[in-house]
Amino acid sequence: MYCYHHPDRDAVGTCIACNQAVCPECKVEYDGKVYCNSCVQRMVSGGDTMAPQPASVLMTGNTSGMGSRASVPRELGEWNWGAFLLTWIWGIGNNVWWSFFVFIPYLGVLVMPWVLAFKGNQWAWQSRRWDSVEHFKRVQHTWAMWGLGVTIAVTVLLTVILLLGLGLIVWGLQQSGIQPF
Repeated sequence: MYCYHHPDRDAVGTCIACNQAVCPECKVEYDGKVYCNSCVQRMVSGGDTMAPQPASVLMTGNTSGMGSRASVPRELGEWNWGAFLLTWIWGIGNNVWWSFFVFIPYLGVLVMPWVLAFKGNQWAWQSRRWDSVEHFKRVQHTWAMWGLGVTIAVTVLLTVILLLGLGLIVWGLQQSGIQPF
């Protein structure tokens, strides 16, 4: 018996949906059953046969960039420091447009950084195509380091400005003859 899609190759199974013979390249095992790429693409895409990735990837492998249809790996269910610290900047880099809610008064400053920290990994995985989970983690770690660096730099800068401002006030008071302390 030969593969329905590749007549020059021996079949290794039969699709339970269309009953066509499949070769190792066309075979997709899901939940202990054998399917062909075409049937799995139709199932996953809701009937659209122009699914962008091979069906084996859609069912069992890297589903990043598929929106709400993407299955998020368990190891990505962690806190996202990059999303928390850089909010909308992180959102642009990861195609997470929910991050622009930080510009809504009160909600943006008080709520959205926390939402992004908890949901950021899921939204980033669903919104953009990643090479692998390791690639995703590496990029998110880089975002976290940049977020930490920017937070430290802004904190130091604001502290220097505050101290200079206080120093100028004290100097101004001393110049006018008032002893502030």
